[in-house]
Amino acid sequence: MRMRWMLLPASFVLALGVGCSSSDDGSNDQGGVQLPPTDQAGQTPGQTPGQTPGQTPGQTPGQTPGDTPAVTPPADTGGTAGMGGTTDDPAMDTGDTSVEPPAGVGNGVSLRGMCNLPDTGYPGDDTCLLPPPEGMGMQIHIGPEDYSDAAQVNVYHFDVGRESSECINFVTPNTEDVFYQQFELSGRPGTHHIINTMYRSPNSGGDHQFVVCRDPGTGTNGDIIDNLPGASKPWMQIGTVAPENANLGRRITANAASQADMHYFNFTDAPVLREFWMNIWFKDPSEITDEANQIRGMGGIGWTVLPIAPGTDQVYPYSCPITSPGRITALLGHYHAHGVRFTAWLNRGKPSEMKVFEMYDYLEPVSYQYDSITTNPEFSPTAAGATSGILEVQAGDTLDWECHIINDSTNPLRYTNEVETGEMCNLWGSAVGPTINCVL
Repeated sequence: MRMRWMLLPASFVLALGVGCSSSDDGSNDQGGVQLPPTDQAGQTPGQTPGQTPGQTPGQTPGQTPGDTPAVTPPADTGGTAGMGGTTDDPAMDTGDTSVEPPAGVGNGVSLRGMCNLPDTGYPGDDTCLLPPPEGMGMQIHIGPEDYSDAAQVNVYHFDVGRESSECINFVTPNTEDVFYQQFELSGRPGTHHIINTMYRSPNSGGDHQFVVCRDPGTGTNGDIIDNLPGASKPWMQIGTVAPENANLGRRITANAASQADMHYFNFTDAPVLREFWMNIWFKDPSEITDEANQIRGMGGIGWTVLPIAPGTDQVYPYSCPITSPGRITALLGHYHAHGVRFTAWLNRGKPSEMKVFEMYDYLEPVSYQYDSITTNPEFSPTAAGATSGILEVQAGDTLDWECHIINDSTNPLRYTNEVETGEMCNLWGSAVGPTINCVL
């Protein structure tokens, strides 16, 4: 795992913390959320032996380097994946340094698939990102540094039929606080979610090692600084900055101890590699006049204790108060295979409730921007859509959402990561002004 960085000004898509729950640090301190207790090993009663400590019952056993048979990578590979630059050993360089980023990068132009990654033997070599040009941003890469090192590759190797959500440590490479407006994250096939979180205290455990997640995915660990950009699908594309967001940014603390919560599944007929590249584009701090807040609406936590019974066909509603004026700049919905509809409203007091977001396909999660330059798809009975334009809010409003869940399986559905045997109803996004944060 290597992080390449370059500093300072440049080009707004705010980071959305996305996703699913993950394992916690064994403390069971969920900020008031009552989850099942853990034993001394950090496992929840009823877990299958070998699961990552802190995972909820029903989760797939977590992979550690010793769980997977040694992998012999192709002999013609090697290097630092997708860095676009050389390491101390030129033979380990995996990017073509002659490749120059296109003009206009950092404001809607992708750098995906340009780094000429050699054939690793895994799907998705074309998903790597060139790093931002020097002085414009930094890149964080989670994956093998050297594909000829079987021990490294073995950590990220993911066998057929597996599904897990596990964390890996990293430290942000910026030596001073920086601000950003845009990011692009690209992961190999099998990426379901990536939740990147910064912490105040140092990480325990080393590189190239999956470890116990310090937060269960709810953001309730008191040691959290903030979320870094994340993903709800393999490719989170870079966007364009609206004029009203020109002076809006989010802060990344210098050399922040961080974890990537990586939820992957492999329902294909060949192994995959748990690997992603993330470019973060800097904004000159002197131009930042306001910082955006993450919207976090965690719905369905109660299913951990009272799961959705087989045969259930029900709509589950949630509501989060808005206590100060401002505007919502982005929303993203997240549920699993038994979810058939996800809808969100801005409630200014009935009957003035306004639908602002809707999606139907869990395999195609959508993120919509609310600004002066984005035209979102119109609402449809069968396709995702959203309202368009600047979305202002006032104190006293509520952000409401609901998930229609049909459990047509023979298993109870708990709030877990598994896309077929678990469910959740999470609303993520970003806002200017209010802090919208509910665990329900």
